[in-house]
Order: sequence, then structure tokens, then C-alpha cells
Amino acid sequence: MQVTLDHVTHTYQPGSPFQATAIQDVSLTIQSGEFLALIGHTGSGKSTLAQHINGLLKPTDGKVLIDGRDIHEKGFDKKEIRRRVGLVFQYPEHQLFEESVAKDIAFGPKNLGLPQAEIDERVKEALENVGLSYEEFAEKSPFELSGGQMRRVAMAGVLAMRPEILVLDEPAAGLDPQSREEMLSLIAGLHQKGTTIVMVSHAMDDVARFATRAVVMEKGTIAMDGKPEEIFRHAARLQEMGLDVPSICRLGLALREAGIDFPEDIFREADAEKALIQLWKGAEKC
Repeated sequence: MQVTLDHVTHTYQPGSPFQATAIQDVSLTIQSGEFLALIGHTGSGKSTLAQHINGLLKPTDGKVLIDGRDIHEKGFDKKEIRRRVGLVFQYPEHQLFEESVAKDIAFGPKNLGLPQAEIDERVKEALENVGLSYEEFAEKSPFELSGGQMRRVAMAGVLAMRPEILVLDEPAAGLDPQSREEMLSLIAGLHQKGTTIVMVSHAMDDVARFATRAVVMEKGTIAMDGKPEEIFRHAARLQEMGLDVPSICRLGLALREAGIDFPEDIFREADAEKALIQLWKGAEKC
């Protein structure tokens, strides 16, 4: 499944005193199987862009295409796009509303008109996918759960639609360290199973760990697009845009400034560990 944004512009409240253009002439293609990170300073347009991917927002200008077809053309089934592209908002737990976990997760599949047996199957599958026991959690009120569990239930409600693409807006925001790591591991696991991931994030260490591609937004346009190792080579440019770089990049810069020949293209902890071991072994020989 391929999603293409073709010269997309989105202006909020056009013609009013509050008119504001959030993204301007953005062209982007998301390929099946990618783990794409959308990064940028607050107000850069990344969340607005994300909401175009599943048709939640309609472009002021330009087109959004799925497998070459304009999703806003007359006759396009909006239920189909919602099924194929799942969107998880920032703090999705705020959208929980049913009296039980099972009913909340079943809401989307029920609206698809699926038979009850399949709805039940999808609820169990979705809970399993987010690491929660059906027997333990199905009949609980969502509001009795911890913050991390509530977010998992909210994600399960999207996964119950069995989307091919999962769009997540700051999925680990506000979570404690353990819940944050569990959430990111869950997302990585979904990607490994074949789900295309689009993750809005400002956490560069997370981007470095998981993303296969990164798109940097600045003032509503795409400033950079490439593999994380390519993006993070431009540390000074990222910092000019108000963005950080992964902690390993900062470590490497400090080592090079100290005269240590640490490679410039390393930004993941595992690779840094190997490079440091090699440097240590080389120093021992000297």
C-alpha cells in the first residue's frame, strides 16, 4: 500500500482573521513497510501532515492518493481509508468512552458492520497485540487502568480495524519511563510484523532507534528527507531549527572535539558500543 501527498497545502480557517497555513506544497510518498518518523519543532506542520494521511483533514490544495487514487474524489469509500490507515492521536486515552475495555475496542469494527463473532475475534487479537490479557482486561472499565494501560487500550481500538498503516502522534508522550519503553517496543514489534509505521516525534533517540526514514518539517514544508544516518549528519542545521540530535551524536561530537577519531555516521547505542570497543582495542595496541 502506497500513500502519496501530491503538492498538499492546508490552511486553517481560510478567509477569516485567524487564517493560518499549516503545511505548504508538501509532496511525500510513504512506501509499504516503512517506519517513517515525522520530526519538527512545535508548529512545523507535522501533526497536520499526519492527519492528511488517513483523510481526517482535506487539503486546501493538492491531493492525497492511496495506491494512485485520490481519497477525496467523489465515490471514494471513507470507511475503506479509515480501515486501511489507522490514526492514534497524542494522548489517545482521552478518547476512551465505553463502559468496558472490550466495548471500546469493538467500536470501530462494529461500525464496519462486521458480524459479532468477528468483532469478538478482533477484540481478543487487538488486546493480545498490545500485550494485555483478554481474560483480565476485557470487562474492566478503561478508567480503572493505569495511564500506560489506557493508552494500550486506545491503540488496540485502532488495531482492531487491522490497518495496513499506523499513524501515531507522539505515542510515548507523558508516559513514565517503563511505560514509554513498553509502548515503543510494541510499535517496533508491529512494524516487524509488517505494519507500515508513521510516527510523529520530537525524541531523536527514538527516531535513531526505530525509524528507517525521517522527514524533517520546518515552517510547513519538508526541510529534509532521508535515512536517519543522513539526517543526523546535519546536526548544526537541526539545531538551527530548534531540534536536538540523538545523545550518541552529541557523544561523538564531544569525542571528535577531544581528538578521538569517532566515526561521524554513528547514532545508535549498539553501533557506538562497537566503535568504542574498537577504539579501545586500538589504543591498547599502541
